[in-house]
Amino acid sequence: MVQSTLVTPAPYHLPGYLGYVPQFKFKIGGTYGQTTHSILDTSDYLQSKMPYRVIKEVKFQEPLARSKPASQEGWSNTKLKGSMVPGYTGYVPKGQHFFGQRYAQACDNALKSFEADLIVKEKSEETLKMVPRRPLTPVSKANAYPAKPRDFQYGTSPYRLPNNHDEKYFLSGYTGFVPQARQLLAKSYPVITHEALTLHQDVQDRVRGKVEAPRMTRAKTAPPGAIYARKSGLIPNYTGHVPSMKFKYGRTYGATTVNALNQSI
Repeated sequence: MVQSTLVTPAPYHLPGYLGYVPQFKFKIGGTYGQTTHSILDTSDYLQSKMPYRVIKEVKFQEPLARSKPASQEGWSNTKLKGSMVPGYTGYVPKGQHFFGQRYAQACDNALKSFEADLIVKEKSEETLKMVPRRPLTPVSKANAYPAKPRDFQYGTSPYRLPNNHDEKYFLSGYTGFVPQARQLLAKSYPVITHEALTLHQDVQDRVRGKVEAPRMTRAKTAPPGAIYARKSGLIPNYTGHVPSMKFKYGRTYGATTVNALNQSI
């Protein structure tokens, strides 16, 4: 039977093979199958003394005999076995410590080292379980640090605590809204929240009628002579009204505002 010219004769590698092919990077102009066939079919390659040829299936021995099934182990992963296929992108324990070897052999050595560490760890845990534990005896029967009696239940909201309570504040890191806290600055967060909650409680007590609101007195208006002195001028940056100021120029502000009311001295 005549073989079709469209079929690449064996031996060859299928496209997508990620293993090493000798001299492949120096071969151009052919398909992947034809190029690998020309390399694998040469007499030099077949007569080479390589310990593991690419065209030969290599079977690796399992790293160590597991005492438990893989599903019962702490690192349960059935993909971690002796014959790891190149191209596996998962995590291989201790694989970063082995290099300069083929992928399958490096994974085999890494898993051997990892399972040896597991055995040592299990033995150390069993040794610790065998160590007898002595019961701890109290230093004294009396309580060395007596608990302070609480006047409020633990976890009570700071809003419900009285103003003079030591726990009426919020801890640093609280991101909720605290009334009256925006106007307080340059203090630690617990101090600011304590003062803000105290001020807020005072306002709420006045609104609810529990505390009498302070009486507001109207400020007395100063006489005109107290603002516009006869023998001295006003301080610069004064923002009040100065009579006839816009019609005066050529002098300093202080000299211009002397006796602004034109009173007789």
